[in-house]
Amino acid sequence: MLLEDDAQPITKRLISVAERFHGRLRDRVGKLLQTAKDATRQLAEVDLVRFEADAEEDSHSLAVWEEVAPVMVQTVESVNRLIAVAEEVFPGKPENDFDEDLDAAFSPGNRGREREARVVESDEEGIARVVVAVCSGLKRDVTRLGERLKNPTVVADPWNLVADLLEFRGRLRAGIGEMIFEIASRVDELNRGDIVPGYAEDLQQALLVRQATTNLAFLFRGHARRIAQAGPDKLVAALQDALRDVHAFSRTRALQGLRTHDKHIFLDARAQLHQLARQKPPDASAIRQAVENLARFLDSLSLISRRENLRVHDREQLGAALRALEAARDRMAQPTRARIALLEALRAAGSLYGRDAQLDAYLRAQRHFPVDWIADPELPAELDRLGAVLAGVSPP
Repeated sequence: MLLEDDAQPITKRLISVAERFHGRLRDRVGKLLQTAKDATRQLAEVDLVRFEADAEEDSHSLAVWEEVAPVMVQTVESVNRLIAVAEEVFPGKPENDFDEDLDAAFSPGNRGREREARVVESDEEGIARVVVAVCSGLKRDVTRLGERLKNPTVVADPWNLVADLLEFRGRLRAGIGEMIFEIASRVDELNRGDIVPGYAEDLQQALLVRQATTNLAFLFRGHARRIAQAGPDKLVAALQDALRDVHAFSRTRALQGLRTHDKHIFLDARAQLHQLARQKPPDASAIRQAVENLARFLDSLSLISRRENLRVHDREQLGAALRALEAARDRMAQPTRARIALLEALRAAGSLYGRDAQLDAYLRAQRHFPVDWIADPELPAELDRLGAVLAGVSPP
């Protein structure tokens, strides 16, 4: 069973989930959830990139092998421990020589088959099926990591090594989290953030990264235009303005939240811009090219919206915004109540910042003239305006 003396809210919910099962299944589920919870905690995010936001050179480096190796060992040990417990409490064999990784185990196709299977299977059979899928995926991902570590090009490049390790830990954490959610959803309706250890924190970090990188991309695109048009006497000053925004971003938690490869690109570009700012005479062509390259890279970070946790979040928040907008229309005869619903719609839409360019522009305008200031006669037009923007947001 889960430890009763663990007062964490998620642990209490996991205990509650286990107790909803009957007979010996209760103890088996409890043991599995306890071990899965411990594994997700042991696989929490670690930062193996060393950098100084305030350093003049904006230097950075990677953790040495002495730091990476223990993380690697702990990762594999955590996974093996979970697999051993899972196979002990829910023994079973893959039906068709299961050859899928964690992404395939929770693909839309497999989810559809799971929903069909629930019609005829017992709780024990359903949990065993999920456990087999997850354990098979875990084993395959561990094997894949081992093969990558035998690749000389990976081991020779510390950035590749760290990227592979951290991506691997993230995939494992997500896969184990999905197993917990699939088991819990058999007996209760919960959000992933309510039941999956670390899910809420990972989601908040992803939202922070999306919002901060969207802001920097918007600001830096303006810097790139000004630098492209600046004369020789104003070029360095314009570059220094751009570096101030780069420095401001570097002081946020969003930098730590970037994926390793993206962090590598950003830190290298940042160091290059500092070097170019000190060159005398300034190399105008090199400055403009470096700034344009960084602007394009920052634009590309919008792909963060493809992360599965953000897709789930965005789907929920877009739906909430549309429902609140409809409620505002229904209350138009009472402007005060309509305004409250409009603010609820805007609050939900605000959490989508970074997903859609038109919505981003609308939300940035709100910083100067928020809808709470809108005069009553203008409310219908504002509802239509926000409605048109939300209608243009592609479904997550």
